[in-house]
Amino acid sequence: MLGTRNGLQCARRCFHLTRFTGAGHSKWANIKHTKAKNDAERTKIYNKMANQITVAVKLGGSADPAMNIRLATAIELANKNNVTKKVIENAIKKGAGTSDGVGAGAEPCTYEGIGPGGVAFVVEALTDNKNRTVGLVRSTFNKFNGNMAPTLYLFERKGYVVIEPSENQPTDFDSIMDIVLEIDGVEDLEQNDALFEVLTEPQQTNKVAETLRSHGFHIREMGVEYVPNEDTAMPPVTEEELQTKLDKFVNQLEEIDEVTQIYTNIKQ
Repeated sequence: MLGTRNGLQCARRCFHLTRFTGAGHSKWANIKHTKAKNDAERTKIYNKMANQITVAVKLGGSADPAMNIRLATAIELANKNNVTKKVIENAIKKGAGTSDGVGAGAEPCTYEGIGPGGVAFVVEALTDNKNRTVGLVRSTFNKFNGNMAPTLYLFERKGYVVIEPSENQPTDFDSIMDIVLEIDGVEDLEQNDALFEVLTEPQQTNKVAETLRSHGFHIREMGVEYVPNEDTAMPPVTEEELQTKLDKFVNQLEEIDEVTQIYTNIKQ
């Protein structure tokens, strides 16, 4: 059940609590149309988008976008970022297990660790070589005087669906809340400008997304994420030196092609 309107004043803040919040790591930044500045950046974007598509196929249980709303959403996001049709098709085949290329047997993996400043991290990856990937992730933690250690107990899993009202729908928070309140599995609602994030029970994410789409909302992104527990979340970083270390650490993790998502227990 959603809280009261007063209990949801977080609608005006930067409400994404889990993914790393340095420049370029916000979910909201990812949704915006992004043009690569150079070939290296374009390749990085292609890889990340392709991994999202592959994961969507594996977790959604179908390579048909019409039957897999998570896949349809990932493809739409890839198209907005100018990912080529060939890259998208290969990513779908990879997720369906019909690709003969490198990574055909890739599986989702989760790694836990403590990074700079004692910040807890959860790193998700899609890999066809678990030994190689865990070695790269561990090396990155060690390089920044961190270590791989249990951290999942500091988080909880939450589903999310980012929606945008269509032209004929209301755009104010209260009206949107009245609509989503009627959907089973919805736990919370937050707002960022013209976009709304519906938080759900993890197992209900696809069902909630389908229902929202049937109401006429545009689905901009969806998935399941790690949200830090309120009683153990770390306060926002205020020290410039620590922020710089965290930025460098996350950038190094993102250089690992198999890494698909990074979460921290820093509260925003």
